[in-house]
Amino acid sequence: MISDGAVFEDDHLPDPIVGRNSHMNEVTDALAPIEDGQRAENCFLFGPSGAGKTTVARAAVRELRREVLDVPYAYVNCWRDYTRNAVLERLSRDLVGAAVPRSASTSTLLDRVHRDFNGPGVVILDEVDQLRETELLYDLHEFRGLSWIGIANDEVDLLADLDERVRSRVSVGYRVRFDRYGEDTIAEILERRAREGLGPNAASDEVFETIARLADGDARMGITTLRAAARKASSEGLSNIPRRLVEDSISEAEQEIARKTYSKLNDHQRVVVDVLQEEGPLIQRELHERYSERHDDPVSLRYFRDAHLAKLEHYELVETESRAGKKLYSLSEPASIGRVAQP
Repeated sequence: MISDGAVFEDDHLPDPIVGRNSHMNEVTDALAPIEDGQRAENCFLFGPSGAGKTTVARAAVRELRREVLDVPYAYVNCWRDYTRNAVLERLSRDLVGAAVPRSASTSTLLDRVHRDFNGPGVVILDEVDQLRETELLYDLHEFRGLSWIGIANDEVDLLADLDERVRSRVSVGYRVRFDRYGEDTIAEILERRAREGLGPNAASDEVFETIARLADGDARMGITTLRAAARKASSEGLSNIPRRLVEDSISEAEQEIARKTYSKLNDHQRVVVDVLQEEGPLIQRELHERYSERHDDPVSLRYFRDAHLAKLEHYELVETESRAGKKLYSLSEPASIGRVAQP
């Protein structure tokens, strides 16, 4: 039934973008000065998971590169590349085409980009609130002609731990705020994905509408559910998706997204998940102590709480409850996450 599996992958970039015209306009307006050889405005996209932030950022850069073919561009997933050097290494490769050894110093990387970068250009910083060393944002501001699109869930969380020098650089620029998708928009997104990636008449409007309702405004959940339902239908030898398969497919989609999320965690966050898998539920201080015993380079309790625990909660890998006046942390969906965490 699935004729093109790439249509259902997270990095698939549809054309056109559904339901985000005003957001696209704001981001393309921020980037517009590049078409005249000038530095673009920095731009932050804030909103919940599955709301289209990364899709809009990548689509806006795609539109820009249709107008300015050789504009330097880089995409950085800060969940994976969360240190200053890791980001600078990627910029060195993608912006100036210079391979550098893994052992290169920060000053060497900065000098390389300063010397060879011929702006204007743009970098997407996805999950920018995962950066361990936020002075990187100051570094980027110092690269002549470089602007960034920063993607995060919440502005307050992003700015909370910035020092004044960095905050002064990021306090200006565009803010584009995303709400969850409406059900009609998700249904349209699903219909388009089905048209591109499934066989003819593989799903009905009723199926799209049911998935859209159960996805609760999260397009990624909806798309993953549609793919899971198509697989189930194929395994039964069906040529279309019956409505009865949708609810089971939501559960399967939740597990698949949890597995993918776990695979993206940095080493600090994986230790937290592993500790909770083996010893949870734990209060915050106990959890930090167990994590510190296992990690070679543990962060402070405050950073642990504000960065790692907050992110794990946001992605629904960790949940909290109050017991005897204390906040307890445990894994969400223990059976599913337990399977995710196995080596």
